[in-house]
Amino acid sequence: MRTEALNGLKKGDRVRHKKSPGNNHWYQSLNNGTVEDVSLSGKTVYVKWVDGRGQYHHWAMYRCDVLEKIDEGGQADA
Repeated sequence: MRTEALNGLKKGDRVRHKKSPGNNHWYQSLNNGTVEDVSLSGKTVYVKWVDGRGQYHHWAMYRCDVLEKIDEGGQADA
């Protein structure tokens, strides 16, 4: 089992969808997720999304290239 994705994401990392700052309502809700697991190929990760109140919102597999790691303050890591 892989512990790190090809782009460096690891289990427990906080992420957001790259389109979340845009105008599309669905992507706006994908701004606070946690990597739950890494696929065997390392190209995809399983992400659990929560809303602004910390309530479970959505869980799905995403390609690593559509996600960006964020720090504890919610800013994208450089």
